[in-house]
Amino acid sequence: MPLSSDLPPGLIQKLVHFTTLLGQGDYSGSATLLGECRRLFEAAQPDCRTEYMVLFQKLELMALSVQQREKLLGETVERLDASHTELKVLEQRLKRENTVLKQQLRRRFSVGKVIGASPKMANILRLAQRVADTTVNVLITGETGTGKEMVAKVIHYSGQRRHGPFMAVNCTAVPDTLFESEFFGIEKGVATGVEKRRGLIEGSRGGTLFLDEIGDMSMASQSKILRVLELGEVTPVGAREPVPVDIRLVCATNRDLARDMDEGRFRRDLYYRIKVVHLDLPPLRERRDDILLLAENFLTTFAHSMGRGRMTFSRAARDALRAYHWPGNIRELENEVERAVALAYSGKIYLDDLSEEIRGRDGAEDRNPKPGPEANQALPRGRLKRLEHDAILACLAECGGNRTRAAR
Repeated sequence: MPLSSDLPPGLIQKLVHFTTLLGQGDYSGSATLLGECRRLFEAAQPDCRTEYMVLFQKLELMALSVQQREKLLGETVERLDASHTELKVLEQRLKRENTVLKQQLRRRFSVGKVIGASPKMANILRLAQRVADTTVNVLITGETGTGKEMVAKVIHYSGQRRHGPFMAVNCTAVPDTLFESEFFGIEKGVATGVEKRRGLIEGSRGGTLFLDEIGDMSMASQSKILRVLELGEVTPVGAREPVPVDIRLVCATNRDLARDMDEGRFRRDLYYRIKVVHLDLPPLRERRDDILLLAENFLTTFAHSMGRGRMTFSRAARDALRAYHWPGNIRELENEVERAVALAYSGKIYLDDLSEEIRGRDGAEDRNPKPGPEANQALPRGRLKRLEHDAILACLAECGGNRTRAAR
């Protein structure tokens, strides 16, 4: 590295003397002399410090004695050992946490945890339990919001593949241009800045790949999925050799695939590949016995998450929930209960707390009482202040803005 011509006097001579001392084994003297050289250089060329920093660092390493180098090496090894031990501890903790989380998922998505007392749903769950310990592909059909992904998770976490991953993807969210890179993966260097990435199929190895809304997948993408099922391998984008995969495919759709096949929108050969076992989930209106069970479960969940304590439904609210036809199925019921919990004044959900389309014209017969002392105990502080503010404004409006009358 060439040195600037305007170096301070004597710097070159000092550097030459430094190498002489270093060759004689005078590490202490050479280190002291190098420190003087560095200070002289930084004072003369402050703008070049970064450029020459590496040079001086190398010279400083050369000036270390054998004992100093051994000490530095020992300290480095100790730090590495400590880091390795810490990583081992973290690895073991992550493994334990992962095991606990998998156990929680298995309990949450076990057949016994699924709410379904109606004969139709009970039959679906029995069939799901029987198919869980196999590796066959499953097709789940049903209207939107009937719980197709829930049943897919029950099959996965109740079967022999429960220790493997459960990967879910909505087929409508993956355009044809990204299908291969998303599903098959991509090799490093295929394009500028592209890093190696495993695809969804390879990421599901040993587990379950859940394809939601497979009926909306294009014919071109259907052909690629069919080839994976036939060959049991994928070739990542940019790769030369295929990668073997072992997955279980669970697909779901709200479409009539038989009609789509007749109209040329779905491949017949793929249909029979994914439909080894077919589970057709009934809509909620055909599961009247399950409506209140599901509603009570959602009520407990949302009341706890919103800090509302124990909550119940009034008789009129229960009757309205059971009588409604629920076009949005379980998802609509869940949203309705969440809304009711958020708006309720007290620990009971009245008919007046439900949406107009659900309560019909009879809401006036079962109104939620205005907030009183008993409601104060059930409401979170922030929501209570908002309700008090609204009540004061309403009272002022009734009294024509007269604060004295409103206070009375």
